[in-house]
Amino acid sequence: MRDADTGYEEAFNYGIFDLSAAGFYTQFMKGLMMYRVEAQSPPGLLALYRDRNRRVWAQELDLEPARKARLLQILQTDVLPENHIYRYDYYRNNCSTKLRDALDTVLDGQLRAATAGAPTNSTWRQDTRRLTSTDAVGYLAINLALGPKGDEPTDRWDEMWIPMKLRDTAGALLVTRADGTRTPLVRSEELWVDSTREYEPVTAPSFDLLFLLSGLVAGLILSFLGYRSAAGSRLGRLGLGLLASIWGLFCFVAGAAFIGVHWTDHVFIYWNQNVLLFSPLGLGVAAGVVRMLRNGRTSIWGRRFVLGALALAVVALVINLIPATSTGNRQFIAFALPVHLSLCWVMLGIHRMDHALVYGDSVSARGR
Repeated sequence: MRDADTGYEEAFNYGIFDLSAAGFYTQFMKGLMMYRVEAQSPPGLLALYRDRNRRVWAQELDLEPARKARLLQILQTDVLPENHIYRYDYYRNNCSTKLRDALDTVLDGQLRAATAGAPTNSTWRQDTRRLTSTDAVGYLAINLALGPKGDEPTDRWDEMWIPMKLRDTAGALLVTRADGTRTPLVRSEELWVDSTREYEPVTAPSFDLLFLLSGLVAGLILSFLGYRSAAGSRLGRLGLGLLASIWGLFCFVAGAAFIGVHWTDHVFIYWNQNVLLFSPLGLGVAAGVVRMLRNGRTSIWGRRFVLGALALAVVALVINLIPATSTGNRQFIAFALPVHLSLCWVMLGIHRMDHALVYGDSVSARGR
C-alpha cells in the first residue's frame, strides 16, 4: 500500500507459512493450516517475486480519503501480534480472498453485491486444472484429492480466490462514492515485475485421452508380464510382482487416505469417488499376485480381491456416467479401469490354465 501524499509505503503479505514450525505437518494433515500476515518492505517483496520469476501488477485504487484510511486500518490491524495468524483455506480463505474481503468491507459490500451469484461457468476443479496444467505433479495430486465439492460451480465472488481474478474484477468494478457518483475503482494499473513464464491458459486443457492411453499402456504391460509369467519367465514374474506391488500399495495408501480424511477438516476431499478406483483392496490384489508368482497358482482370496477391485472401478464408471452423480474424476477412471481389467485378466487367466492343467493330468492318470 502506498500513499504518495505522505510517503507511506508498506506491503502486506498474507501468504506466509513456516514448514519448520512445531506441529505444522500434523496440523496440515488435520486440515488446520495456519498462515500469517506480515508487513514487509515493498522493494524486498518485489525482489522475492523477481527471483521466483513471477509477475506483479500494481493497481491504484480511486478511494475517498475515509475509505483509504479504513483500508489501511484493516491491514494494520491484521498484522498485530494478536491477529496476524489466521486459518488458511486453499479456496475460501487464502491470501487473495483476505484482500478481497478487506476491499469489500471498505466499499460497504459493493464488491460482493456486484459479483455474488454471477455465474462463471466454471468450478473449483476446472480453475485448479487450468492453473496447474503446466505442473504435472501438482495437477495429478490436487485433482486426485479433490472430491465432489471441487466440482461445485463457482460465482464471480468465489473465483477471486485466484489473485488474477481479483485483479481483473477490481479493475472492471464501478463503485458508488459517498456523493452518489459512480466511478471506476481502479484509477491506473501497471506491471511492476515481469516474468518469462507463460500466462495461465484461459481454459483448462483436456488430458482425458492421455490418461486413457497411459492406462491402456500400463494394462498392456501388465498383461504381457502375466503372459510371460505363465510361460515360466523369471523376468516376467519379477516385473509383474514389482508393478503389482507398487500399484497395490498406492491403492491401499490412497484409499485409506480418502476414507480417513473424513476425520479431518479437508472438506474439499470428502466423499471422493476415487476411493472406488484406488481402494484398500489394492493391498489384497498385490498380495494375491505375489502369492501366485511365488506358489505358481492363484488363491481364491487373490481372485476375489481382483474381482472386487474391478467391480468397484466399474461402479465408479457407472456413477460417472450419471449426470446427477458425476464428478471430475473421469480422467482417473480412464487410467485405472484398464489396469484393473489387466490384473483381473492375468489372475483369472492363470487360474484357468492351472485348472485345465490339473484336470488334464487327472484325466491322463485315469486313462493310464
